[in-house]
Amino acid sequence: MNKSENLPFAGSSLASQVHAAAVNGDKGALQRLIVGNSALKDKEDQFGRTPLMYCVLADRLDCADALLKAGADVNKTDHSQRTALHLAAQKALRRVSTGRI
Repeated sequence: MNKSENLPFAGSSLASQVHAAAVNGDKGALQRLIVGNSALKDKEDQFGRTPLMYCVLADRLDCADALLKAGADVNKTDHSQRTALHLAAQKALRRVSTGRI
């Protein structure tokens, strides 16, 4: 049996699976993927975004914590030279400016 058949999002690449798990808050799938292939914790998508960046954008703090504990690189930048911290700060500023905090 193919190992990827047991994973959610079967049929897509492991990179897209790890990004989907991060944005959807599927901590169990995220952990299974990065344990199986540790390079996935910092895998970039077509925008240069890592799973950690998607956790920040989707407010998936438990998944972000799992990635950080697994050693995800907090200094990785996307194609626009933004880190996960930059994205979090941008998101907070938008919330403040719209009164959603």
